[in-house]
Amino acid sequence: MADFLRIHLKTKLKMYKAVVLTTLLYGAETWTVYSSQARKLNHFHLSCFRRILKLRCQDRIPDTEVLEWTGILSIHAMVRQVLLRWSGHLLRMDDE
Repeated sequence: MADFLRIHLKTKLKMYKAVVLTTLLYGAETWTVYSSQARKLNHFHLSCFRRILKLRCQDRIPDTEVLEWTGILSIHAMVRQVLLRWSGHLLRMDDE
């Protein structure tokens, strides 16, 4: 039974991307992100990864290393990506 309950890291990260990130970034194309909000988003994003990777505060692993291990971009980079994608859609729209 214990083997059944263990979920592989790859599966956990896929679930995080599919469920948490889509919910977190919903409507991000219209956001104006201030530094305090960006810090909170980043803290939540990285704390989720630390929980998935089972890292403790005492481990003192830098955020950049955590992002590198997971292979997922920082939340700031993802918000920027969404905004750029939306800007491209707006530029290609007809004037009507």
